[in-house]
Amino acid sequence: RNHFGNITGWEPSSLLKSVTMRWGIYEITDRSVPVEQMCDRALLAADSIKGQYKQYFAVYDDSLRSKLLREQSITTVMETALAEGQFSVYYQPKYSLNDYKIAGAEALVRWTHPELGSISPGEFVPLFEKNGFISKMDQYVWEQVCAQLRDWKLTGSTLVPVSVNISRADVFQLQLVELFQELTEKYGIDPSYLHLEITETAYTENPHQIIHTVARLRNLGLIVEMDDFGSGYSSLNMLSQTDLDILKLDMKFTQNEIAKPADKSILDDIIRMAHRVHLGVVAEGVETRAQLERLQDAGCDYVQGYYLAKPMPAAEFEKLMKTQTVEPALVSRQPRQKDPSVQSLLIIEEDPEYREQIRKTFEKEYRIFAVSDVDSALAYLHRPDCSGICAVILSMTFPGNGAGLLLNALRQEPALWRIPILATIPQCNARRDASLPLDTDDFICKCHPLADLQQRVSRLVRSTSLSRVEYTLREEANRDYVTGLLKRRGLQAALATLRRDEPPLAICLFDLDDLKVINDTHGHNAGDRMISAFAELLRSKTRSSDILCRYGGDEFVLILKHVNDAASAKKKCEDICRSFQEQSTAEGSKVSCTAGIALCHQEQISLPQWIEQADQALYHAKRQSKGGCFLWEEQESPTAK
Repeated sequence: RNHFGNITGWEPSSLLKSVTMRWGIYEITDRSVPVEQMCDRALLAADSIKGQYKQYFAVYDDSLRSKLLREQSITTVMETALAEGQFSVYYQPKYSLNDYKIAGAEALVRWTHPELGSISPGEFVPLFEKNGFISKMDQYVWEQVCAQLRDWKLTGSTLVPVSVNISRADVFQLQLVELFQELTEKYGIDPSYLHLEITETAYTENPHQIIHTVARLRNLGLIVEMDDFGSGYSSLNMLSQTDLDILKLDMKFTQNEIAKPADKSILDDIIRMAHRVHLGVVAEGVETRAQLERLQDAGCDYVQGYYLAKPMPAAEFEKLMKTQTVEPALVSRQPRQKDPSVQSLLIIEEDPEYREQIRKTFEKEYRIFAVSDVDSALAYLHRPDCSGICAVILSMTFPGNGAGLLLNALRQEPALWRIPILATIPQCNARRDASLPLDTDDFICKCHPLADLQQRVSRLVRSTSLSRVEYTLREEANRDYVTGLLKRRGLQAALATLRRDEPPLAICLFDLDDLKVINDTHGHNAGDRMISAFAELLRSKTRSSDILCRYGGDEFVLILKHVNDAASAKKKCEDICRSFQEQSTAEGSKVSCTAGIALCHQEQISLPQWIEQADQALYHAKRQSKGGCFLWEEQESPTAK
């Protein structure tokens, strides 16, 4: 403790709060077992509860022993299995949502052992990733796929791209570029028929290496996909830095998003973001017609899953390719037609010659809206279709304060304030701080080549698309699914942005009384409706600047800003409790809510401290009578006793 305490600015106690200890216990019943094995068994027990909330110890038992013996048996035979060709490659078709034809396949490995039988990939792949054997197995699969592509080419069969998986170990341990160059040359195949699926987590471990490796792989003509997108969050920034071809949505992410109501799902945002940065989108794990239709509505390009076709041996896939059909029962509507107006570009330029040059430069990539004066631009901004704009090119040479008026209108319009604005200026040697006093995102001189303008617009669109989705994902992570209110992590984020002038605050903790009775009697759907109703009541009774949070199952936190006195805070909470009781009584539920209140006058907010005080006040209120309010400060007053 003294040693750490000597380090300036570092507090051991604050760090230790984030450390979780877990124990694995091995009871010694056989003293002939080597100590190393005893330690391994205790460690295995500890590993079995990794990631489990409030599970701090586990005891080694027969089930763990069986698992360990199973892993050992697999590890013992894996080299022999590879040498004897016990691993086989299966192909799962990928279908285009434009015409429901096979557009490609994913190569998946299967293992049939002569004694152990069929071993699930879910069992041996994680083990191989752990012991490092995954790289050998992957190289075996890659070679089998390249040989199969060559055979299809020689026999005149229809060729479609085949995706192979690249593990994290492959990226950082193998010479991927040299290896794939050797394979494509050896088997005489077009590199574009080989897609490399690199898992999302690999992009975050060593960004510089992965960016360099992906660039070299694409230079060979290989197609690179980001696999399992949505299983993490940190890869969003990598999309703007890494040149990719395809985004493959994680199966659980896709299924979870499809299960949500459309207004609470970010599936459409993710697919639109991918299209804005010129990526194709593949969704895996499609198991129902409803999932297929939802992905089609969202604009997804390709799908794969058991609903359409299971993984199959090469011979069956080749036979399926000859028919190129999907069972009519699997398809419920006409193929999707791509919308040519997904991306729109607004050009505001008074010079007709330069305006026409910009139009010709971008017309193949964007839907162009071009105006020549301030009034026309302002009129366009109030059109219903202006929300589809992905970027604005704005001339800074309008007479008077024309550019300023347009910028102000763009930034004031809720649907447009996040759209990037690129300013065009007349002088090449103009300093930005002199020529661009207004709020633009980038600038370029009109004398520059239009290719430079095209490059800058592309970069702005990509960067803004990623920022928009990142913002949406952050909101998704901070918001409660049922109520739309902040959840605990969102509350922490909101408190971190408090300004110095916003205290004093009132921390109000509400508890819905007897909600368990509602759940047990009428079901959890009825309980969720009650929770949603209380959330709506909170919104109607508070200001937009106040902070609202669903803190737990039936607990809500309301933080009122600029509270003048305790009496006004208590009056507000009493009004909320009374209104909720009246509302629930009118609906025949007779559910009440109780509140505890703590006042905070400090600029630095210690949330646990104030929640604890509000919780004590809530407990006091419940002891008095349900449906009431109590101030924590009143505990110190004689009248409170």
